[in-house]
Amino acid sequence: MKKGLGLLFILMAVGLGLGYVYFFEGTQGGSSDHASGGKALKTVVVRFGSEKKGFLNDPEVKRILHDKYGLVIDGTKMGSLEMSSGALEGIDALWPSSELAAAVFASRHPGVNFKKSNIFSTPIVFYSWPAIAEALVKAGVVEKRQKTFYIIKMKKYLEMMLNKKSWKSLGLPYQNGGVTVRCTDPRLSNSGYLLSGLLAIVMNDNRMVDKQTIETFISGLRDIFKAMGYMENSSGILFDKYIKQGQGAFPMIANYESLLLEFYNAHPESHGIIKDNIRVMIPEPTVWSEHPVIALTKAGQELMAALQDDDLQQIAWQRFGFRTGGILEMGKTAEVLETLGLPKQIQSVTPLPTAEVMEKIIASF
Repeated sequence: MKKGLGLLFILMAVGLGLGYVYFFEGTQGGSSDHASGGKALKTVVVRFGSEKKGFLNDPEVKRILHDKYGLVIDGTKMGSLEMSSGALEGIDALWPSSELAAAVFASRHPGVNFKKSNIFSTPIVFYSWPAIAEALVKAGVVEKRQKTFYIIKMKKYLEMMLNKKSWKSLGLPYQNGGVTVRCTDPRLSNSGYLLSGLLAIVMNDNRMVDKQTIETFISGLRDIFKAMGYMENSSGILFDKYIKQGQGAFPMIANYESLLLEFYNAHPESHGIIKDNIRVMIPEPTVWSEHPVIALTKAGQELMAALQDDDLQQIAWQRFGFRTGGILEMGKTAEVLETLGLPKQIQSVTPLPTAEVMEKIIASF
């Protein structure tokens, strides 16, 4: 097991160490100033969430956008909430990681005209390790059904955090610190933002919270997030650190399902190592992270339409783990889900609070 983990860390260092590139060139070698049909190329300036970096930088994605649609992306990686702040001059589109982030953008820029369409989705899951998963099963918090781990008692898990229960008390003598789940900064990054809304609903016995009821849970939410310490502003960076630094530093994180699928698909030579060492747990309920393009200009609208191309949708699912629809999720990639202990369909899902309530949560941190 230790040897497998060491190999996994090396693999991640190679696979993700160069992962934070801010700008994309249009095509690989041999690019021209025109698409295959003679149409002049158009550069589209985009702010995007870090989890879509691999997709946007994929050579085939860039080729399809270039040859078929005459588009070249000039992209900057930013947190989903961060990208809606500041000046928008020269920006053609934003590509955050939730509909709520889009709603926050609309509230912050009431005079801006834009069009919006969701491109694909991915659920929030918890990433952990074999020993942690086994301890939580014994504690009655997690249940294994076939090959998938489910957090069936989310409120009990939150109570463990609020009561400062230690990992050692769960039979993990070498695991320091208290029971927790790490996430990105909810003020800047969408995965942490979504988790804050999910935890508020769990605290309310899985019932929706509104402007009045949320007041009851603000203090507890603040305590949970304060106990996490420093929070990254990028979902990709958090996932990278979870793998590289391992169980000691990151016993449990909340992040996108797609990040594991992308890495697994990119490293077929190491499937066994990944499968044996990473444990994914599905919160019951969980929330969907949708990925809408917010088109601010005509060029942004052209990109929004192009990203719904059938070939690009297939690539998004088969290589990068973004769920694009039930029919597309059948076949070979569905086998990958089973191998990694992921369900074909996410059954237990809750909607998030309104953007107004979410803003109130975030303002309390």
